[in-house]
Amino acid sequence: MKETNSFAVGRFENRNGIISWRVAGWLQGVRIRKNFKFKEEAAAEKAALDLKALQINSDLRAATTCLSEDQVREAEAVFHRLTDNPKSLSFYLDFALANYRDPISQQTLKDAVKEYVAVKTREQAQRLISSSQLTTIERHLKVLQRHYPAAKVADLSATQLTTHCQRGNAGLKTYNNRRGVLSTFLKFARLRDWIATNPIEKVPYHRIAHRRGSAKTLTAAQAQELMNFVEGYHDGAFVPFFALCLFAGIRPACAPVKYSSSGLSTSNSTPV
Repeated sequence: MKETNSFAVGRFENRNGIISWRVAGWLQGVRIRKNFKFKEEAAAEKAALDLKALQINSDLRAATTCLSEDQVREAEAVFHRLTDNPKSLSFYLDFALANYRDPISQQTLKDAVKEYVAVKTREQAQRLISSSQLTTIERHLKVLQRHYPAAKVADLSATQLTTHCQRGNAGLKTYNNRRGVLSTFLKFARLRDWIATNPIEKVPYHRIAHRRGSAKTLTAAQAQELMNFVEGYHDGAFVPFFALCLFAGIRPACAPVKYSSSGLSTSNSTPV
């Protein structure tokens, strides 16, 4: 049985002598033969069968749609992008509609900084932030504005902000401080709907390991020697004080007391 999906139009004479035009061929192993009174009708049928064969061979489908040609092409492209994704197109569309918001206005960086600093100035007047914090915010945002004078807030990218924080071969602490100022500013911009997403989330933050100092401690023998001395000093008046300091971990907020063979003394006094 033939499997070739091809068709031809030919002149055909019926038994009664009437001439017609026949479309003949094979479609998926099925033989097709149709007669038409006019050659134009036969040609139209052949074109329809050729299209159907093409759709079968290329996995195309004929569909009636109200979409424009560009919209159909875009829909096809989107479905191709979702080939290996377990979720449907409707799932991603619902997520975008629920979470994405277009910026209300294309706010310039200059105007955004001006409004943000005005808000922070009011907070400083209310003593919600310190004057030094306000000065730091103004200084950092002026530098940002100077680097991107014609930019809109929505134009700022994570790459630009990372480079901005790293400028001048900054140390990790300086980098984090710059990032912190930008982070609060961009969160403010997000609340104002000047940006749809916050690019600071993709700007890395560096964790800095702080070295902890260790206080020198007395050995058990030194502690026993100290307590033996204290018990006999001024009839043991200092025993509770040193016992609490040594064994309860209390750190008195007074001048440090030193012990030596000549007696007890503070850093600002002679031996007691």
